[in-house]
This record gives sequence, C-alpha cells and structure tokens, in this order.
Amino acid sequence: MLSITVLLAGTVGGVVLTASSDLNQRTPTVARSTGDFVTGPSGGCGLNTVSIRHAGGDPVPADELEVAVALPDSDARIVDLPVSGTALAASNIDDPDNLIYDYCVGGVIANGGQRWSAGRAITFQLNAGGGTVGPGDTIEVRVVHVPTNGVLATVELTARR
Repeated sequence: MLSITVLLAGTVGGVVLTASSDLNQRTPTVARSTGDFVTGPSGGCGLNTVSIRHAGGDPVPADELEVAVALPDSDARIVDLPVSGTALAASNIDDPDNLIYDYCVGGVIANGGQRWSAGRAITFQLNAGGGTVGPGDTIEVRVVHVPTNGVLATVELTARR
C-alpha cells in the first residue's frame, strides 16, 4: 500500500511540475492590428492580397507565427514561417482547397523573416482562379503564436474591389 502511495505521489508531482513549466511561457500581446483585402486578378502580387499590420504591443519573431484564414466556405493555414524568398513551399501551406496563392508572400514572413512589430505587416495573396472570394465577402485572419498556440490578432476583413 505504501509503495502504491509513493508511486502515485511521484506521478502526480511530475505532472504538476510539467504543467507549471508550461505556465511560464506567455503569449505575446499585440494591442491591436489592422488589415486590408482587395479583390481582383492575382497577377504580379497585386490584387487579392491580404495585409495584416501590427499596430502596437510586443514584437514577435516570424518563426513563431502562423496565419489562419477562414473564408466563406473553407479554411487555410500558412505554417513553418518564415520563407526564404517570396514563395511558399508545399510544407508552408495547410490548404486542402488551394485558397492561398503560393508565389506571393511578403512583409515579415518573407525573405528570411523579421520580427512582427508595430508598423510591420504580414502579406499574402489568395487564389483568384477559383473565384473563392468576391467583393463584399468576409474573411477572418488570425495570427497565431506557435509556441503557446495563442491568438495574437484576429482581423475580420470585407473584400473590396
């Protein structure tokens, strides 16, 4: 009976210590963020571009970011950031419906990455070929802090032409 009690106490103690170390990791605070989304042909990294701008709060390294996009009929996620240039590899896109245009990312998640801080933007482009979003449609973009899985910013955007 004593050995069972000691074993249980050790197990519970280990779980408590593991859980308390996770509590020490804090999600950075992004005071607010703004966004813009303009629809149109996708050529040349122009239209159908979404831009999310950090307007205040803690700076966050690009390698700690993911971008989740909720469209009217589907969801996509940009992961494993930053990218070395301005194109996403297959490993950067969790996108079963091919909603994200893989040759046009910019801002802090491109060209090796920078810190997402006040005044800096995350930019990516949606595919126009599928006609997934039109003027007046609403999308939601969430910027996620990977180490804590905390949401840094949620921006709801209405597509405009």
